[in-house]
Amino acid sequence: MENLINCKTALNVYINRYTNEIESSINPYIGCYHRCNYCYVQAEKYSKNKSIDSVEVKINIVDVLIKQLNNLLVKCPTGVIYLGTSSDPFQPAEKKYKLSHKILSLLLEHTQYNIHIFTKSVLILDELELIKKFNERVKISITIITADKKLKDIFEPYSSSIEERLACMKEMNANGVSCGCSIMPILPYITDSKENFEKLFFELKQSFCSYVWWGYLTLRENITNIDKISQKEKFFSVLSQYFPSLIEKYEKLYKNRISPTMSYQKFIDARLKFFAKKYKIPYYGPKWKKQVYQQLF
Repeated sequence: MENLINCKTALNVYINRYTNEIESSINPYIGCYHRCNYCYVQAEKYSKNKSIDSVEVKINIVDVLIKQLNNLLVKCPTGVIYLGTSSDPFQPAEKKYKLSHKILSLLLEHTQYNIHIFTKSVLILDELELIKKFNERVKISITIITADKKLKDIFEPYSSSIEERLACMKEMNANGVSCGCSIMPILPYITDSKENFEKLFFELKQSFCSYVWWGYLTLRENITNIDKISQKEKFFSVLSQYFPSLIEKYEKLYKNRISPTMSYQKFIDARLKFFAKKYKIPYYGPKWKKQVYQQLF
């Protein structure tokens, strides 16, 4: 289901006071048809009373963006804009509304900002000809958390297949577009094994993966809306159905935290860096950005 809404602002802007460069995000859609069972945006902190299973379309976002840019370009003409930090900009709704296409065209043709796109969707291939013209300013991070189809179908039932995403990555890189992989989120005891990473990094290497970066599953309880199922409860319901033996391990690993323990993260970081080095895939992305948002995924 889609609802058309008007937005007041298009860009969420942070200005680095030392460089006077912007770090900004833009999301033409609220909610996502992919409905991934781990999605951090399901948490009350981000979705409030809304369901991410429905999609709100910011139908006026391009006009609002133009107005914002008129002021922003004078003050801060350089920096990076992240497209798709809270919902996939190339989800099925994009076929109809083309908002991400219009945003990309505007930003690439009329500004000097670097653009970093986050997606799981092969619809990004529709933008290849446009992106090729500005490939020095564009990075694409395709989310792939596992090379195991069964796991993908459990946690990402409505997104593009693993094979499609890898083929998309390969085509982008073959055309000179820097396209890497965001392994987000890492699901403890499910997608964090040596076997999973070995297979995944092998496939990424075959797809000319430009870089790789990763982040960990966050689990949040509701603070105010106790009648709504929380993101943590929804994820645990999936565990109960498919991995009941892991519930106790998750409770121990997370306890009352949002993220897994630092000792666990350091252990898996070392494992991932080992495979990145083994397959000679650069770690952590664009040369013009040391770090990118840990989101989605």
